[in-house]
Amino acid sequence: MEGRALGPATRPRRGRPPSIDDERLLDVAREVFLEKGVRATTAEVAERAAISQGTIFHRFGTKEALFRKALRYDPSTEPAFLTTLAARAGEGSLPDVLIEIGLELLERGSIALPLMMMEWSNPTGRATLDRLAGGNEARITRAVGALRGFFEEERRNGRIAEGVSPDVVSRMFAGSLHQFCLQEMLSGARTTRATRRKFVRGIVDVLLTGIAGSSRSLAAPSSKVVADDASATTATSEASK
Repeated sequence: MEGRALGPATRPRRGRPPSIDDERLLDVAREVFLEKGVRATTAEVAERAAISQGTIFHRFGTKEALFRKALRYDPSTEPAFLTTLAARAGEGSLPDVLIEIGLELLERGSIALPLMMMEWSNPTGRATLDRLAGGNEARITRAVGALRGFFEEERRNGRIAEGVSPDVVSRMFAGSLHQFCLQEMLSGARTTRATRRKFVRGIVDVLLTGIAGSSRSLAAPSSKVVADDASATTATSEASK
């Protein structure tokens, strides 16, 4: 009948929005980011957590902030394994130690690189583009420097030939790992630990045995290489006068 009020049994009910605490939400976000990489969206996180995107933005502000917290990444904190890298020189088998170092760097890089790209795409957010570039450059420099210190120690220990440049080897090692992280990020799919280990082992094999299949990469350079390096150093010194 017209004008008849709805009784309790017929009044439409409004359901309460689902509730989830921050820790559980971060766990869900971490699962999504690890599965789909940086291309994962806040909509996908919200769907899996059975909440609205608004809840995510209300609690964390941006996708970048959610990514950082979910993957427990703080760029201002130096990774513990980097600060103790030189102390690991001389331990166990050199190939095995290098493989473990490579896997640790891949784990860190697979988080740091996507975050860096998100920061660069939104330079008006937390910082200016110049500050972000400077911060990322400093982090990369510290990582390469830690690797260089490790290889210098290994050279002093006699496990790397005297004529090998720790700076060149550390850049080759870090550069290969960076390229792997970049390709993984662009593909949108995180590789398995077994795939990563196989890749790192391949890098280590090339560094220790060389592409010619002989012990040349970390062995003493030929007399011609030494002469060429000496000429280049002399030319650089003369140019700087």
